[in-house]
Amino acid sequence: MNKAGRDQKIKSIIKLEEKICRCERCASLIKCTSKPSLGKGDIEPQVLLVFECENNNTRDIDWIIALRNSIKNLFNIDRVYHTFMVRCQPKACTRPSNSCFPTNKLLDRNNICILNNKLCDGIPIKPFNEEIINCLTYLLEEIAVLKPDYVILFGPRVSDFVLKSYGIIHPELIEPYYKYESITFLSTVEDKSYELAELEKMAFQIKDN
Repeated sequence: MNKAGRDQKIKSIIKLEEKICRCERCASLIKCTSKPSLGKGDIEPQVLLVFECENNNTRDIDWIIALRNSIKNLFNIDRVYHTFMVRCQPKACTRPSNSCFPTNKLLDRNNICILNNKLCDGIPIKPFNEEIINCLTYLLEEIAVLKPDYVILFGPRVSDFVLKSYGIIHPELIEPYYKYESITFLSTVEDKSYELAELEKMAFQIKDN
């Protein structure tokens, strides 16, 4: 890609991230989100990884680096980007109901709760379908901007929502991969269940077809 095309792609991603940071679609999540989860990696990725939402694995830089290196080796590529289907991690708050507080934010950017001046101890939970639908347009826009060759979808919920958005209906995840225009979508297990063997199997399936 030439410099002008790369610069335009960077501008598009920055504009998307600004929209995500201003988003108010899920009022209950905004209160207890210090900052939304944004994509990271090469702006011209050959492979895009999509996780359901941020968690202990994706916050572990060593885990992410090991996963990226495995993908680079297996797919014989060198440009990887990872992102999230839901940008604000839902939590079960250990405090009494916070709905009575008029402020839109109960966490600062350092994840400190303004109610007790302590690090947030909310328990991460799975996002509801409504929260996924509210956030899904950002992921679809991100894919359209980045135009990766491969998109790896971690977990059945990610696969279900993303593939259906492209008109790929699958009652069961029985296919190894799905094509949409120039993009190949690969469905795999959730990141917490990920093993190298899963990626090896996907890589071999792609090479055989």
